[in-house]
Amino acid sequence: MARSKSKPKNGADEWAILEKLQPWVVRRYFLIKEHFRDREFTPEDVEKLFEMKRKELQEKTGKDEPEFTTKNVGEVLSILRKAGLLRARKDVYDFRKTYYSLTFPGETKVTRDRLISLLKAAADQIRGGLDYKALLVFLFYKAISDRWMKRAQNLIKEGKPQIQAYLLTNKGYYRLFDEESGRLYTWHEVVKSRESIKELANALIKISEMNEELSDLKKLVEVLGLIGFIKEDNLHKLEEIVRIFNRVDFAEFDSDILGDAYEWILSYFAPQKAKEGEVYTPREVIRLLVELLDIEDESDVLDPASGSGGMLIEAYRYVREKVKKEDPGAEPAIMLYGQEINETTAALSKLNLILHGIQEFEIFEGADSLVNPRWEEELRRNGVEDGKADYVIANPPWNQDGYDEARLSDRRIKHIYRYGYTSKQSADWAWVQLMLHYARRKVGVVLDSGALFRGGAEKAIRQGIVEDDLIEAVVLLPEKLFYNTGAPGIIMVLNPNKPGERRGKVIFINASREFRRHPDVRRLNQLAPEHIEKIVTAFRGFREVDGFSRVVGLDEIRKNDYNLNVSLYVFPEEEGEHIDLRKEFEEFRKVEERERELVGKAKVYIEGIIRVMGDE
Repeated sequence: MARSKSKPKNGADEWAILEKLQPWVVRRYFLIKEHFRDREFTPEDVEKLFEMKRKELQEKTGKDEPEFTTKNVGEVLSILRKAGLLRARKDVYDFRKTYYSLTFPGETKVTRDRLISLLKAAADQIRGGLDYKALLVFLFYKAISDRWMKRAQNLIKEGKPQIQAYLLTNKGYYRLFDEESGRLYTWHEVVKSRESIKELANALIKISEMNEELSDLKKLVEVLGLIGFIKEDNLHKLEEIVRIFNRVDFAEFDSDILGDAYEWILSYFAPQKAKEGEVYTPREVIRLLVELLDIEDESDVLDPASGSGGMLIEAYRYVREKVKKEDPGAEPAIMLYGQEINETTAALSKLNLILHGIQEFEIFEGADSLVNPRWEEELRRNGVEDGKADYVIANPPWNQDGYDEARLSDRRIKHIYRYGYTSKQSADWAWVQLMLHYARRKVGVVLDSGALFRGGAEKAIRQGIVEDDLIEAVVLLPEKLFYNTGAPGIIMVLNPNKPGERRGKVIFINASREFRRHPDVRRLNQLAPEHIEKIVTAFRGFREVDGFSRVVGLDEIRKNDYNLNVSLYVFPEEEGEHIDLRKEFEEFRKVEERERELVGKAKVYIEGIIRVMGDE
C-alpha cells in the first residue's frame, strides 16, 4: 500500500509552515498532533476528537463552545494537507475511505528562537494572575523531567527493567521516582490529566523533599503562591501553559539554550519589574565586564550582590570558552560564590545555575553582604586560607541608602572599610571597598556614574583608593542600557596587582556612543559585540584612541581633585565631514573650465544675433 508523498514545500520546517496558517487552524493542528502523534486517523476520528474537546470546554465554561465544531473537519484536513502537514492515503479495499498521518509526528523540533516564542506565549498566560517567577519554576521542572526521562528511556532500551531504570536514573541524576510509593513525579506524569495538574504544586514540594539540592523548590511554591493559584478559576491558564510546554522536549537542548530561555524570561519581564524596584543587568553589560577581567580557569569567582546569577553564569561561560579552545573535551574548574539578600531571587538563581549545567557553586541567601558577608567561612572550608576569591564582580544596588558609620563600624566588619565610611545617602563606595577586601586578583563593578565625582565622604574614599593605585580602568557606558534607569552607568576595574607598565596610570574609556538600538524595547539601547570588542581591545592594549580612550597619570587625577568623571579626561570627537582638498580643488577647476566654455559659447551666440540685427 503506497502512501502519497505529500512533503512540505521548499523544504520548509514545521514552524515556518504554521506561521503562514490562521490561528484557528494552528490550534486544531496541535490538538490533532497531541492526540494522534504517529498513528493514522480518519476524518471520523478527528470529528470525535473535536466533539470531545468541545464538551470539555463546555463543561469548563458552562457555555456552548463552537471553537471545535465538527462541521469544519473536512476544511481543516484539506488546509493541513495542502500545507504539507498531513499525508493522505486511500484504503485499497474502499477508495471512499481516506487515512491521514502527520508529516511531523513526534515532538516539535524547535530552534532557540522558536523556544523563545513558545515561552512568550506561556508568559502571556500568567500576566495579571501569577508572579512571572512561577514560569521559571515550570521551565526548570519540565527541563529536569525531560532529561530524567531520556536517561531512564535509554536504560530501558539497553534492556533494563523499568523500575531498575528508574532507580538508576534517581541515583545518577535527581530523584523524581519515589522509591517507597513507586510513584513517578516527572512533568508528563503529573500533568497528564486535568485532575493531576491540580497536584503540580504538591509534586514540586515532594521533589524538593526527595532532593536536598532542590530544597528551594518548596520555598518557591510557598512564596509564589502556587497552591492558591492552582484552582478551578485559573486551571485553564495552567492547562494552556502545559500544552505549550508539552510541544517541546527540553532534553533535546543543551544547557546553554535552556539557560538562555531562563534568562529570556527574566529579561522579558524586566521592564515591568524595574518599576517595582527589581534590577536586571543586561547580558551584554555582564559580558563586557567579564571580558575586561579576563577571568582564568581554576579560580574562585564571587558576586556579593548575585541577584539571578547572571554574572556568575557569564563568568563560567567565558572560562569554558577559553578552556575548550585549548581542549574541546575539557570543562572549566572554577568555583562560583554568590550572596543575595532576597531569598526568592536567591532560590531562583540556583535553578538558573543548574539549568546552565553548572554544579560547582554556593549561593548564600537572606543576608546583607555589606554587614554580614557569609562566603569567607565557606571559602576557608574549601581550602582557601585567606577566605578571598580570585575575582569579585557585581552590579550592586546603585546609591543604596542607610549605610553610614553607624551601620558599618561593627567590630566584625569595620576592617573591610579601611578607606572610610560612606554617607547615609549612597553605599556605592562601601560596595567597592567590600569587593576590594575580598579580591585576590581583580574587581569588576558596575556603578552609577555619580560615584566618580561626588564629594564629601565619597571623595575621601576615592582619594585613598586612587593614591593606593588600585584603579586600572574606568569605562563610561552609553545611556539607556538599563531597564530601571536611563542614566549611563560605568564599569570600574580595580587591580591590586597592576603590571609594572600600568602602575601610576588609569585608562579612561568613553564608550558613550558605542551602542545600537535595542531590538525589543524601543526606549533602550544595547551594546553590540563590536562595541564590546572595541572597548576590550583598548583596555587590554592600554591603547589611546582619539575621542575614545586615554591613559592618564595619577598626577593629573590629583590636579582634578580626584574627580574620575570620564568626560573630564576623554571626550568623543564631533563627527565632521572629511574634506579632501586635492579632490575638491580638481572638481573646482573642472567646473571653472566648464563655465569658461559656456561663457565662450554664449558670446559667439550673442555676437551672431547682433550682426543679424545690424544687417537689418
